[in-house]
Amino acid sequence: MASNKWLKWLKQIVRWSLLIVTLLYILTGFGITEFRTVDSITFGLLDKAQAFTIHTNLEIPFLTLLAFHMLFSPITRIYYGLKRRYTG
Repeated sequence: MASNKWLKWLKQIVRWSLLIVTLLYILTGFGITEFRTVDSITFGLLDKAQAFTIHTNLEIPFLTLLAFHMLFSPITRIYYGLKRRYTG
C-alpha cells in the first residue's frame, strides 16, 4: 500500500509541474512574439529578453516532464501486473 500512495503522489507532482511549466512556456512564447502585450500584462516584469531566456531554459524541463507524464501509465500497468502475478 505504501508504494501505491508513493506512485499517486509522484503522478500528482509530475502533472502539476507539467501544467506550470506548460503555462510558463506558453506565456514566454507570447512574450517573445507579442512582447508589448505581455509586458503590459505583467506590469513590466517580463520583457522580450527575459521571455526568450526563460523560454529557452524551459525546453528540457518541459520535454522531461512530458516524457514522465506519458510513460507513467505503461509503467504503472507493468508494475501492478507483475505485482499481481507474483503475489498471487
